[in-house]
Amino acid sequence: MEPIGRVKSKFRKPEELHIACKKGRLFNAQSEIILASRNKKMLAGLEEFSHVWVIFHLHKADKVEAVTYPGPSRISGLPPVGVLASRSQYRPNHIALRLVQIIEVRGNSLKIMGLDAIDDSPVLDIKPYVPHFDMPASPKTAYWYEGWSDD
Repeated sequence: MEPIGRVKSKFRKPEELHIACKKGRLFNAQSEIILASRNKKMLAGLEEFSHVWVIFHLHKADKVEAVTYPGPSRISGLPPVGVLASRSQYRPNHIALRLVQIIEVRGNSLKIMGLDAIDDSPVLDIKPYVPHFDMPASPKTAYWYEGWSDD
């Protein structure tokens, strides 16, 4: 896979983003995705959406875990789970997915809020959030993800 662009962020190291885990959907750091000049036309029409999914490479993740702790360290007693039942960065292919809010689309730049990526992370794809595709009618979530991200 070839990245379509790179993240421009104030975060330089993965450990700086533990706050994103703590805040969950309330994480509101702003960042920017700069597309390669040749990919500028790919952003056309994106300004009509409020949110996008960003798929990016966790290029500084330094290990893979089969089993992980599924929540922030401040919550005790959660069960160890398989990494695929978590949002851990230590995944088999170090690929991440995040729903973010669009602030501005300009030229080859996409300014966004809520991306938990470090500076220079390769962006693999961007897809618009479309409720009738992306929002299931009756989602079920494991108990270890219920409620802890809203404080």
